[in-house]
Amino acid sequence: MSFHTLPHTLGSHLWNGLRVGLLGGSFNPPHEGHVHISLAALKGLELDAVWWLVTPQNPIKTEQAMPMPERVRLSQELTAPHPKILVSDIEKDLGTSITYDTIRKMKSRFPKTQFVWISGMDNALSLHKWHHWHELLQEVCMVHLTRNPATSLIQSCPLRMLSSQKHVVLSKAGRFPLDAGTTYWMLQKKMVNISSTEIREKQGQTG
Repeated sequence: MSFHTLPHTLGSHLWNGLRVGLLGGSFNPPHEGHVHISLAALKGLELDAVWWLVTPQNPIKTEQAMPMPERVRLSQELTAPHPKILVSDIEKDLGTSITYDTIRKMKSRFPKTQFVWISGMDNALSLHKWHHWHELLQEVCMVHLTRNPATSLIQSCPLRMLSSQKHVVLSKAGRFPLDAGTTYWMLQKKMVNISSTEIREKQGQTG
């Protein structure tokens, strides 16, 4: 299945009954690591689509991001070969930048869509610093794609030690339930070790 309509609150009925992964961030700039975890989540959880939520400004980052239209454009170019990855600036329309607020409004606007929040291991390790992170975990299912050494990283993660969560380690693909209060840990044999910060630093050295 491929999609030609970008996520929009006025077209929420188009997503009724579908399983959608949400990858949020500043995408400053977008890179192949973002694509890798999106494709892995698509396959591993048998999702119908992944939405990249390009945020106006990441609330826990202090550096100045590129203008939002530029980040959206670069993201669209990078994801063009992957029709199930859709780039969205819906947070601008929702008036949110904090993930907890975004998720609550998304669930209100798309009441019949099943969502799962996607992130890499770095975000999992810092999730306890997010605004309303305990409440967020009760609003949306999460999947974290681990990099080596996966076991030790998971065990040392504050989120993993939260007993109120249902923690499930995935070693194979499947149509697993996307229930709030559940955190999936998806083991990856290979990860793309690159970050937006590294790209910006290299551009600064060569620019």
